Amino acid sequence: MTISTRARQVAPSATLAISTRARQLQAEGIDVISFSSGEPDFDTPAHIKAAAVQALLEGFTKYTATDGIPELKDAIRTKFKRDNGLDYARDEVIVSCGGKHSLYNVAQVLFDPGDEVLIPSPYWVTYPEQVKLCEAKPVFVPTDEGEGFRLRPEAVAAAVTPRTKALLLDSPNNPTGAVAQDDDRVARRHRAERRVCGASRGRCG
Repeated sequence: MTISTRARQVAPSATLAISTRARQLQAEGIDVISFSSGEPDFDTPAHIKAAAVQALLEGFTKYTATDGIPELKDAIRTKFKRDNGLDYARDEVIVSCGGKHSLYNVAQVLFDPGDEVLIPSPYWVTYPEQVKLCEAKPVFVPTDEGEGFRLRPEAVAAAVTPRTKALLLDSPNNPTGAVAQDDDRVARRHRAERRVCGASRGRCG
């Protein structure tokens, strides 16, 4: 049995390759600081572990609503209100197992074979592979280090074609950390012509 053509065109994760190499070097006694996987260098806090254990002891191991339990969704709403000044209704919150999962689901819902998806460069290595899995085409829009990797409307306009389906906005950008500015009217400029998907910290809308 062979894997699908779609799967064969997806590149292995460069992030995981770097992580593996870093662990190999560390095992050899080499002092290595890995800038690969985006995870903290400290253990899960004790109170979080205790809460997970308590949930298991109480039998909280059954299927839940696909979009998240109401208590968790309300906790997320509270966090956004407290820390970000953002108001969301419960039905505007969906819980997933991570940002990558959410973005993959969005890609599968929005993109068809032959669609083009604009991705500012540098980019998180997952973005183009998710687009490829939809049999769509990633189109990279360059940014300049001298300008703080700011996405310029002119660069987006030059990349737009009749097949452009979406512009993926990552703010703060991974890996550059660049933040979209109020005067970056990239999406607004093309909204009348294209559907634009803006992803910020795993949120798409």
